[in-house]
Amino acid sequence: MAKTDIARRVYNHTWKLDPIVRSLLDTDFYKLLMLQMIWGMYPKVDATFTLINRTTSVRLADEIDEGELREQLDHARTLRFSKKEMIWLGGNTFYGRKQIFEPEFLAWLEDFRLPAYELSRRDGQYVLSFPGPWMYTTLWEIPALA
Repeated sequence: MAKTDIARRVYNHTWKLDPIVRSLLDTDFYKLLMLQMIWGMYPKVDATFTLINRTTSVRLADEIDEGELREQLDHARTLRFSKKEMIWLGGNTFYGRKQIFEPEFLAWLEDFRLPAYELSRRDGQYVLSFPGPWMYTTLWEIPALA
C-alpha cells in the first residue's frame, strides 16, 4: 500500500481531491428499495430534485469552490455498480427476506448511472438540481447531500 505524506499533501494545493462518494452503494438502503418501487410502478414519471440550503446565513457558494463541487458531482456520475456489489444486492437477505430485489430490476441496475445535474449560483447559494426520469434522479439525493 502506498504511503501518503499528509503534511506535504496539506500544503500541495494541486493535489487531486479524494472522491467523497466512492460507490453507488454509498446511499441509504431505503433509497434502493424505493428505486425498485419507482422502477416498477412509475418508470415514465419525471421528477426534479433540488438541493436547498435551509441555513441561508451560510452562503455555500462563498464557502465551497465550484470547481471542486463539480469535480465531486462529475465523479459520482462515473460510478457504476460493480459485479461484487450486484452479487451482494442479489444474494443477501434484507429485513428477513431473501432476494428482496427482483432479478429484472438488478439487471437494469447493472447499467445504472446518475444523470446530469444543473448547477448555478444565486445570492451566495448554489442552485443544484437533478431533472429527469424519477427512476434515475432519485439516487442523487444522498450523493448531493454528501
